[in-house]
Amino acid sequence: MANDATKTLATDKALRIVDAMRSSVSRRGVAGSTFDHVAREAGVSRGLLHYYFGSKERLLVEVAKRDSEVRLEAMSGELARAANAEDLGMLWVRSLYATVRHEPAFVSLLLELYTLAQRMPEIADELSAMTQAMTDAFAQRLQTLVDDGRITIGAAPEVVADVVIGFGHGLALRFMSNPEADMEPVVEAAKRAVGALVRNGPKA
Repeated sequence: MANDATKTLATDKALRIVDAMRSSVSRRGVAGSTFDHVAREAGVSRGLLHYYFGSKERLLVEVAKRDSEVRLEAMSGELARAANAEDLGMLWVRSLYATVRHEPAFVSLLLELYTLAQRMPEIADELSAMTQAMTDAFAQRLQTLVDDGRITIGAAPEVVADVVIGFGHGLALRFMSNPEADMEPVVEAAKRAVGALVRNGPKA
């Protein structure tokens, strides 16, 4: 990449560019969010986008990183309050509904980055780090609840976390591709499937 992350987000203008790209993606999609559109919305020159980010791909990564950090902070707060298997199940359901109903642009952006990652190793590394952070946070909370005797799990914490988070991402894509589908029965069945991996322990 042409610029390091410290330089990328060092100024107010850079942050405005990231926010403008996020807004553009939510309205126009990834393909329609050109540097010209983003520059106008951010109130900066097109050349400044190249100076800070080097490419559209780099800017998309920064948008995803910022959104992932916000989501991770929110998820960490909810995980800290989860005390048993039911709490974890409800957290998962709330996160899925929030993603499908209020954050579809984030899922579209991740899908675009997954595609780019197939031919750009640097984006693959960034994407892996983003998704791993969420998995690690979930796995750590699972291990704490297991140690406290509040839950039992059907596999290693990291494995269960990967399954639960991957399950959510897959269903989000499914419902985004078919917004008229009834989510309720599918989500309920998915919640029961997750419940097979995460059960209440003796101290729940």
